[in-house]
Amino acid sequence: MPLAEPRRLRLALVHQLALLLVGAVLLAVTVLGAAVAWNLRAGFSDYLRAQDEHWLERFAEVAAAAVAERGIEAVSGPPGSLRPLFEAVAPRPRPGGMNDSDAMGGLRGPPPRQGPGGRPPPGAGRAPERLSLSDAEGRPLAGRPLAPQEVSAERPIVVGGRTVARAQLARGAFATADVDAAFLARQYRGIVLTALLLTLVAVAGAVWAGRRWLRPVRDVQHAARRVAQGAFDVRLVPHGNDELADLSRDINAMAASLQQLEASRRRWMAELSHEMRTPLAVLRGEVEALVDGVRPLTTAAMLSLQEEVARVTRLVEDFHQLALSDLRALPCSFEPVQPAALLRDAVGRTEPRALAAGLRLDVDTGQAPQLAHWDTQRIGQLLSNLLENSLRYTDAPGRISLQLRAAGLDHTVLSVDDSAPGVPAADQARLFEPLYRADASRSRRLGGSGLGLAICRAIVRSHGGQIEAGASPLGGLRVVVTLPLQPKGSA
Repeated sequence: MPLAEPRRLRLALVHQLALLLVGAVLLAVTVLGAAVAWNLRAGFSDYLRAQDEHWLERFAEVAAAAVAERGIEAVSGPPGSLRPLFEAVAPRPRPGGMNDSDAMGGLRGPPPRQGPGGRPPPGAGRAPERLSLSDAEGRPLAGRPLAPQEVSAERPIVVGGRTVARAQLARGAFATADVDAAFLARQYRGIVLTALLLTLVAVAGAVWAGRRWLRPVRDVQHAARRVAQGAFDVRLVPHGNDELADLSRDINAMAASLQQLEASRRRWMAELSHEMRTPLAVLRGEVEALVDGVRPLTTAAMLSLQEEVARVTRLVEDFHQLALSDLRALPCSFEPVQPAALLRDAVGRTEPRALAAGLRLDVDTGQAPQLAHWDTQRIGQLLSNLLENSLRYTDAPGRISLQLRAAGLDHTVLSVDDSAPGVPAADQARLFEPLYRADASRSRRLGGSGLGLAICRAIVRSHGGQIEAGASPLGGLRVVVTLPLQPKGSA
């Protein structure tokens, strides 16, 4: 016994949508956070470098004043001996408005630039370890000598227009003071918290949107299942004006169309059985009469049987043609024909019966086109069915008028008018439905299968034309047929 195929794990649409939105938000937040963090780090590094250059410039000014006062010994020695210069560069306020620079005998420089939060500028706190001083010939005076790639900033110490020493500042760590590191950490925490908040909002929005969008999808799914089970009366209520609402309307249209088709199928079955029952009952009665000897086996009896068989045969053939037209266009064999000649031939075959029924036939082909590419047999059947319809349902004395004229360069129009009785406007559009009869005005007393006009429509469609019915100025029915002179595929 073969093993059953394992069921695949299916991810619901709402979950897919939630994951998609969350993934998109996470990607956007990650990229944006990384860009902000990189920009913050790069900007903070530039800020520290600018502070280093500003501090070193002020130090060079203070050191130049000290050298001018005490000589080169003021900037030489161990780093601890330079402490007064550092304090002069970064003065601390004292009571009474004095500061360290005032206590050092007026070694002043430009007012110090403040760092973040009003703190001393970064770089000042670690300047003793990062500072290197050398004389004009490059001999070390204080601090360790720096390689060129280690130098972050460099300033000359000028006294009396002459460079007596040179001050260099080594590259420092990214955050050179606790306040700087705390500032960056606070910014990073803000970015992370913002990312988490946006992710939570995205999850909530995705769940809400997914449920909102999934509800009409589930309704459509339920409706489709009911339609598949044969419940063609199901209808959806569209909400909004988006694609989901359009889908609901399409489902409604599909269900309505299937409902109409199902009703037509049932009507077809009922009417087909009814149409077949009459000639078969006649055949059965006549055969039984012949078998029982009630009716003698004469030529007249055989001709009657032949007529009923021909009627059943025509009915079956008509249904076969309509079935073909529903599956595809009727097969046609196009060839050059003269439309006026086809019409005159059809009228010639019908005119004796029309005169016998008390009807007059009028034909106008004066404006007919000279040549067309049609299926001769199909168009002949079309003309015969139209004339037969008028013959059966026009009261005597009456009149049937046919006109064939050109419409533009590539179409022709055939109009068939008959006299009373007419057809109500509500029934005119349904005349081309199979087995439909407007019984109130056009009774079945003269027989007919009720398929003639339906076959006419199938023939017209196979030629790429149109057929429509309306009221005739003669008091009866007007049928107008528009046909292209050269249908597609006729070349």
